[in-house]
Amino acid sequence: MDPTENNQSSNFWDIPETQIEERGPGGAQGPIAEAGEVEAIATAPGDEPAEGPPSSPQSAEGPPSLPTVMGPIAGASFGNPLAGVPGTEFPSQVGLNGKIIDLVRFLLVKFRRMELTCKEEMILRAMRDYEEHYYVIFSKAAECMKLIFGIDMLEVDPFVHSYFLFPALGITYDGMLHGVIGVPKTGLVIIVLCVIFIEDNCASEEAFWNAMNILGMYAGVDHFIFGEPRSLITEDFVEEGYVEYRQVPNSLPPRFEFLWGPRAYAETTKMKILEFYASIVRQDPRSYPEKYAEALREEQERV
Repeated sequence: MDPTENNQSSNFWDIPETQIEERGPGGAQGPIAEAGEVEAIATAPGDEPAEGPPSSPQSAEGPPSLPTVMGPIAGASFGNPLAGVPGTEFPSQVGLNGKIIDLVRFLLVKFRRMELTCKEEMILRAMRDYEEHYYVIFSKAAECMKLIFGIDMLEVDPFVHSYFLFPALGITYDGMLHGVIGVPKTGLVIIVLCVIFIEDNCASEEAFWNAMNILGMYAGVDHFIFGEPRSLITEDFVEEGYVEYRQVPNSLPPRFEFLWGPRAYAETTKMKILEFYASIVRQDPRSYPEKYAEALREEQERV
């Protein structure tokens, strides 16, 4: 790997060290764990859309961007998305973030039921008294759905603004029957594929778990959204064909490595994975010239 490519192996997310809090497998989950709402979003029983009492004051801490949910990277809350907009009168950060969380919970229910939703329904069921801030709340909730759960939203009727929710990047697996039941795992599949691709398409066990540790996931330790990651990745994702987990030939003691599985190659592309990764670290995909060239070659070979 070219060492000039943003030192990808040593710091998978390319985040300045000053923005990373230390945390071990048994340590606190950081600000997002204090909130608890994301866990409630993921595991809310009964598939009943959010509509009742307002979110607790703790919702000021969420929902976060993907690096915050999966690891101790700073930026645990969205902050107030309306701050700094001239002439804008905006609600408290607590109230605004609470509505984002309510909408994510509602959208997860719609995904589980494979139902369409629309702007009017989202306002009625998750944004009462916040209609004027619809576009801010909707955009942040859609970002949360994609980055955390790997769920995209397709507008199917621009007149009523109706949307269909589906797994992102061409992946057909939602993972809701594995790990924590009912929680989409597409986002975690995408992250695993990101790690493997950035690690030159073959991640050693050590490099792989170093990257996952940065994201707050540790082998043998339950993650508060996805459950225990080792069995999920090395058993369920392998069985589903998204990951190949194999022993390094002639290694003694035995060492293992991670590669893309056949279903990953069939359903998505390196370019889509690179663009997803680049969006998280807020860089242009071309900032990784070797990876971009490799992904571009694959695109051309598929034509």
